[in-house]
Amino acid sequence: MKTLLVVFALGAILVGCENMYDDGGIPRIRSQKQVDAYNATVSSESEKLVCTREKPLGSNLPQFVCMTIAQQERFAIQARDNIELIGRGNN
Repeated sequence: MKTLLVVFALGAILVGCENMYDDGGIPRIRSQKQVDAYNATVSSESEKLVCTREKPLGSNLPQFVCMTIAQQERFAIQARDNIELIGRGNN
């Protein structure tokens, strides 16, 4: 009985920790089917999700990483700006 109670308590703690992370209003997505379902509910093209499987640095376990098209565009602009800044610093 004591072991069952400990297992239940640990499970509740783990579930509580999972909810600490901010999802930015976007539910956790784990498959392309869920991506398609989410995109069907979004009217703006820039708010549609694009997801890829990526291995984070230092890990061999791939994760499903999702960004909106608007986020991808912002990251691309920021990357170009950073490259230009680095290029100007070498002259």
